[in-house]
Amino acid sequence: MSLAYNELKKGMALDVDGKPCILLEYSRSKKDRGAPVIRLKYKEIRTEKVLVKSYSGYDIKIEAANIQRVSAIYLYSDRDNYVFMNNSSYEQINLSKEILGDRINYLVDQLQIDLLYFENNPISIELPNFVDMKVILTDNAVKGDTTQGATKKATLQTGIIINVPLFVNNNDLIKMDTRTSEYIGRV
Repeated sequence: MSLAYNELKKGMALDVDGKPCILLEYSRSKKDRGAPVIRLKYKEIRTEKVLVKSYSGYDIKIEAANIQRVSAIYLYSDRDNYVFMNNSSYEQINLSKEILGDRINYLVDQLQIDLLYFENNPISIELPNFVDMKVILTDNAVKGDTTQGATKKATLQTGIIINVPLFVNNNDLIKMDTRTSEYIGRV
């Protein structure tokens, strides 16, 4: 389905050069007698690359991508494959480590996610904005090291290493932001 410029909305799924993408930003400019220029900033769903593309002309048509979101739950990993279960059909879907990329750092048991389908094939997952994770390893705070905003490194249950405040200890359950990999608070 073709979209005109005035139908675009942030977060919309687009088909740019045959690749499914999510629209992050868009703008339109027109100079004196020249044709209008539309600038799109989008993220490819498969690779998570953020790209910019410009179109020029009066009758620009941008294609909408037919992406379906299906509610699912993360079950387990088997070497380089990650297994999810569709919440409505109970079908199990395997996705490879290459498809998931860095998102595997946030996959904890029983995590609710959205599977993204493009042309009836699972292509990616959409994580929740926040995930509760257990701290596996962190150093003890040093007495006297109380500068405001001081942090230390902590290894979480999936192996990802993030900065946490000094008061966080081993085995604490923390909430982290999956978009920025930042500590939000203790649970």
